[in-house]
Amino acid sequence: MGRLIALMIAAGLLAACGGPGTPLGPPTPKDILSKPNHGNLQDAHFLVTGKFSGQGGTVDLKGDGELVYKAPGAGQFKFQTVVAGQTVSFEEISIGGSNYTLTQPGNGKWVSNPSSSPLGPTSFSGVSDFKYVGEENLPNGKAWHAKAKDKDGNAFDGWIRESDGYPLKYTLTQQGNALTLTFDKFNTGVRISAPPPSQVVRG
Repeated sequence: MGRLIALMIAAGLLAACGGPGTPLGPPTPKDILSKPNHGNLQDAHFLVTGKFSGQGGTVDLKGDGELVYKAPGAGQFKFQTVVAGQTVSFEEISIGGSNYTLTQPGNGKWVSNPSSSPLGPTSFSGVSDFKYVGEENLPNGKAWHAKAKDKDGNAFDGWIRESDGYPLKYTLTQQGNALTLTFDKFNTGVRISAPPPSQVVRG
């Protein structure tokens, strides 16, 4: 009888330490970063902050943007910065395989180019170098933190909310430039469309 009790206790300890019925650990980093594309997320708004480096030095930028997750996926963002005392704005729309960019000051026309890496819901899924970093408590919820590289080899980090798979934050680095996207609104009915053809020139 004593041996039977000892076996039962041992079995209980094994179950408590990882046997059947034990909660699983976090998803793989690849699954974490793809979660926003597989849930009920329709659209998301984000704030943009960052720094860009160029021949004239480093400038701070800020702005906002949106991603549409339902088909067809699309994205848009706009940011402003100050260069040599002048305010410069840059806006981009990615939809239907094309990128449309508008820079002010400029000629007031959107420049259209085919896009191999459009801004959209798949931009932050990653294609290589996946790594799970850990769990973190952000202002909008508890999140899994994972990192990867996109199809162009640019590194990024993503914080995905555990409760619903929504993105909370992304940080991106590319050729010395750094951007942070902080998400603050979801499922507000965002619609993204290409600029009118009369306002578009080919790049």
